[in-house]
Amino acid sequence: MPSEHVPVISSDATRIRLGSLVVCLDAATAEAEFERRPFLREKEVEVDCGPTVLHVGGNLAMGWSAWSDGRILLGHVLPRSERPRRLTAVEESGLVHHFTSALFGQDELDPRLWMRWLDATGFSEEVVRSVCDERCYVADHHASRVIELRSFRLHFSDRPDELVWLLRERVVTALGEPFRGVEGPDPTDAAAVSRDRRRWLYTDEAAALAQFSARDDGRPAIVTLQEAVPLLGTTDDALREALSRADDVVPRTAGVTGRTHWYVLEHLAEWLAARP
Repeated sequence: MPSEHVPVISSDATRIRLGSLVVCLDAATAEAEFERRPFLREKEVEVDCGPTVLHVGGNLAMGWSAWSDGRILLGHVLPRSERPRRLTAVEESGLVHHFTSALFGQDELDPRLWMRWLDATGFSEEVVRSVCDERCYVADHHASRVIELRSFRLHFSDRPDELVWLLRERVVTALGEPFRGVEGPDPTDAAAVSRDRRRWLYTDEAAALAQFSARDDGRPAIVTLQEAVPLLGTTDDALREALSRADDVVPRTAGVTGRTHWYVLEHLAEWLAARP
């Protein structure tokens, strides 16, 4: 937004979000950022009074923060001298990826869940079930569909441990890195492309196991259009029409061999559902 439309930031503001890049903890820091990086004045500015930061995580590439009102935000927190670390064990466990994935269109993580994990002192983890199905689609190139159910036990100093189950699924084309503990393609090959990545989080083991069984349905890692038609219960014409209308087909195509195009089935289902 133009600089003249930047809202007046109250002196008692405790969270000022400047676009998706920066989250400031006070008005003076926000004003200093506007002076240092004027382009931030063109971003959406969100001002809140009251919420306090509980955890600051991430790295130089992408920061994130958890807040007392239950929100989890992307962006680097300023000033950098403020670094509460009440979700350290959760971040070290890898569960933090479920937090940040929620910000990219996946299901929001219920704050009633992650707030119970504040001040955990450590964790242990175990692979409960895993499967890696591969399909070769050209010499020396293959695709893998990896499904893994992993349990995490979070430890606390003042109460019993808590268990949570994380189900992860992704499709990797070419020679790519599998999930930890799952045999699959060569993890050192830089040509790998993760074409689809999904996560589900559970506090109930039976529900987690049921979802693993539902996802482990034997579908191929990648399919041709002809193979997808019966799997999606549609027609060849309808599927081709859906692809012609989608604007992200090229970057999400899993591979091309001769005149054959390969796709992740979930991507085809999304394009088909979006067809008018």
